[in-house]
Amino acid sequence: MIDKFVKNTAREVSIEYIQKVVCDYFDLPIELMKSKTRKREVVQARQIAMYFSKKMTKSSLANIGMHCGGKDHATVLHACRTVNNLAETDKAL
Repeated sequence: MIDKFVKNTAREVSIEYIQKVVCDYFDLPIELMKSKTRKREVVQARQIAMYFSKKMTKSSLANIGMHCGGKDHATVLHACRTVNNLAETDKAL
């Protein structure tokens, strides 16, 4: 009965919003995260953004990769596995 009167406020988080939050945390410009650079700190931020995009959105791997600088779906899958493994071994992460 209450559901008819109360709107569900849970909303979808966008890939762009996740990228903004991750870039703010790591103090990186979004353009750098979307670039082709392989610097360790940029790669880690990009992988974390891909991981959260996969977990918190319904976007496909290919769509997430496209938003992260034109990466392949396999790159996104690798990023998710890498962050998952790091989360288990590195408690600081």
